[in-house]
Amino acid sequence: MNVYLLKSDSRVLIEEQLAKIIPKEGISISYVYEKNLENILEEASYVSLFDEKKYLIVKNANFFGKEKLSDKESDLLNTYLEHPYPNTVVFFITYEELDKRKGYTKKILENYTVKEINAPKGYELTNEIKKRTSMYKIPDPAIKYLIESSLNNFDLIMNEISKFELIFNKGESISLGQMKSLVSENLNENLFKFTDAVVNRNIEEAFKLLKDFLNVKTDPLQLFNLLVREFRLLYYYKIYEKKQYTNKEIGKNLGLQEWQVNKIIKNATNFHEDDLKDYLISLADIDYQIKSGKVDKTIALYTFLVGYFG
Repeated sequence: MNVYLLKSDSRVLIEEQLAKIIPKEGISISYVYEKNLENILEEASYVSLFDEKKYLIVKNANFFGKEKLSDKESDLLNTYLEHPYPNTVVFFITYEELDKRKGYTKKILENYTVKEINAPKGYELTNEIKKRTSMYKIPDPAIKYLIESSLNNFDLIMNEISKFELIFNKGESISLGQMKSLVSENLNENLFKFTDAVVNRNIEEAFKLLKDFLNVKTDPLQLFNLLVREFRLLYYYKIYEKKQYTNKEIGKNLGLQEWQVNKIIKNATNFHEDDLKDYLISLADIDYQIKSGKVDKTIALYTFLVGYFG
């Protein structure tokens, strides 16, 4: 199969899915973040000197969702999908709901592999976290604390779980007290304060909290992912607002409680839709630079905030 379309609300699940499909050795992998579809398809059609197989991962391919392509771009994509380059496997990645009315989306659905992999919610999230930590002995109160302190966000929880193997051996018990020492008791509250400070452009508070987080060894990616989530929610709200959705409908679609919707409504007044889209693109580019080893994650987070507040 030469073309894949992967849709998710979790970067962790996307990376896990890619790892299942892409061979681990002897291959060429390229990550693409740019918006110019013509350049992307040229890269996909590029004939290498040794005619080796390559894997092209197109991040934030949101033209399968709400974003629109020009007629020329649609034609180019449809043409490529009819005759994909045999030695290139293309992965289109999107974190938006698929618009299955679009011709090129239909073409992929009919002829290629489409996987929608969304993060578990509610009791399914609890069961999944228990499964992923089954090599340890963790009581239910500690699991509950882990999930709630990570805002019920699957990616944030997985970031915390990644610390376990550095501290505990398989089969060891992790008590509620030990969990609290790993996941700061004030993390939940301070994460809210941090995102609020960024969204409301309170530069002093934002950098003070960032310094506090780094002092207690909070992974910058945890903060980074939280900002991505916040800007994505604000962006989605702008879309639903234009469509004249009710607050109840918005809450249902975004998986938010009433007080969270009210907060999003209040914060969204500070932004234009295009600005939010630009922030998400910028964050996606930073994500690529971090994962490709081009920039230190702490420096990347500081750089984004300096540019944002500037």
